[in-house]
Amino acid sequence: MGSFELFDHTADLGLVGRGEDLGEALAWLARGMFSVVANLEAVEPRETIRVSVNATDREALAVDWLNELLFRYEADGFLPKEFHVAIDAGETGLDADCVGEPADPQRHRLRSVVKAATYHGLQISHDGEWRIQVILDI
Repeated sequence: MGSFELFDHTADLGLVGRGEDLGEALAWLARGMFSVVANLEAVEPRETIRVSVNATDREALAVDWLNELLFRYEADGFLPKEFHVAIDAGETGLDADCVGEPADPQRHRLRSVVKAATYHGLQISHDGEWRIQVILDI
């Protein structure tokens, strides 16, 4: 079963996503990041947007995935809470259905602003489960 955990890291915030496969770990990583942004329990599954990301390697895929989601949130106001991620055979690309709704400060209790996912402290490992650690610039 997948999960995420947050950990303190100076002025930034560390995030770990875990899953049985790379797609599940990336989905939990995204859920963890948006749990910093807003109370996801209040987000309704009203809309689905498709997000595709291609990168040079797994590390770039993880960072580019989170930053693409942040861009969609900042540009379009879309606040996702569910992520269904399919990884390509080379593990450098993904297609994801992201389920949520437009952000509503009255209902979603917006918390912190996440500026970006960074390469600092980035770790990806696979030892029975996938584990992705990333530092968020907040």
